[in-house]
Amino acid sequence: MTTHEPIGRRHFLRLGAMASGTVLGAGFLSACGGGGGGASSELVYAGYGGSYQDGIKSAMFDPFTQSTGIGVKYTADANDVTKLISLAAAGRSQDDIADAQGPALAQLRASGVLEKLDRTVVTHEDVVNPSLITEYSIPYYQFSHNIFWNASMVSGQMNSWADVWDVRKFPGKRGFQRLPWFTLEIALLADGVAMDRLYPLDVDRAFRSLDRIKPNAVFLDNNSLTNAVSTGELVTADLNLSRVKTIIKSGVKLEYTWNQAMVDVEQLVVLRGGASRDAAMKAVQYSLEPETQLRIIRTLGYTPTSKAALAQIPAADAKDLPGTAETVGTSFYLNASWWADNYKTVSTKFQGWLTS
Repeated sequence: MTTHEPIGRRHFLRLGAMASGTVLGAGFLSACGGGGGGASSELVYAGYGGSYQDGIKSAMFDPFTQSTGIGVKYTADANDVTKLISLAAAGRSQDDIADAQGPALAQLRASGVLEKLDRTVVTHEDVVNPSLITEYSIPYYQFSHNIFWNASMVSGQMNSWADVWDVRKFPGKRGFQRLPWFTLEIALLADGVAMDRLYPLDVDRAFRSLDRIKPNAVFLDNNSLTNAVSTGELVTADLNLSRVKTIIKSGVKLEYTWNQAMVDVEQLVVLRGGASRDAAMKAVQYSLEPETQLRIIRTLGYTPTSKAALAQIPAADAKDLPGTAETVGTSFYLNASWWADNYKTVSTKFQGWLTS
């Protein structure tokens, strides 16, 4: 296996040039109009805060405001799905639009707090994977969690999640997120379940597998995991590949593989009870525009879902991105529908297991 390196800056700059040189589709411009009025003159976006929010602001919402005249305010409420649900259910949403990954989308859908997308504004014909579209959401980028390891501390290559579980062959502390999604999938893959046989998840089998790795693992939040990997406290962990590439750029000798990579999608959803529904629908459509998605990959490194945008990515770069024809055969997508049906019971069981 060859060590993968982050996509070169020259490729990101080239993608950025493509993005800035692409003309917005006439259908989008007519849908957005000149910026709207009343409640549609401004919207509130719930993101994750920090450098991610800075990237989304520069790649998407600043150009959105420039194109439509619709101002955007920012919160980090996407980190607190319970808050989003409780306020929307009470008809008091502070946010109009929110970022949502698979499990969060599952919770929001199951709670009935999302607006159906207005198909007169939001189109989806260009989306590469129609199976990921729901009546409430359309994915605007893809990301992955890949097996990786610190090559300065580990002798050999980890090519499967079973290798991650093999502490004799690959000694050292492992790190996982304090969340059940992805973690249960990882545990089942480590126990020999094939990627195409994961769902419905065998929850009891997953916890038995987790029991075996628990003495050699820590369960932390994303930022703590990132820091622990960066300082060499962990030889491997469950992290977004974009974070892994950032750590590599800082000089840490990490290697990774696309075998058994887990892929999820980011979606923008419109919350019930928000003050600016129409503006929010326009923002969802703007997130799907090829030039928007090319700016996102240039800024944050996430894979477009637009076929037109994907067609502009050099083949050499596509080999190191989730959700492309080059990597889809060795990866799988998180099943948000399964999590929508099982989130509450599995999450309760997982939190109890963490403290046992």
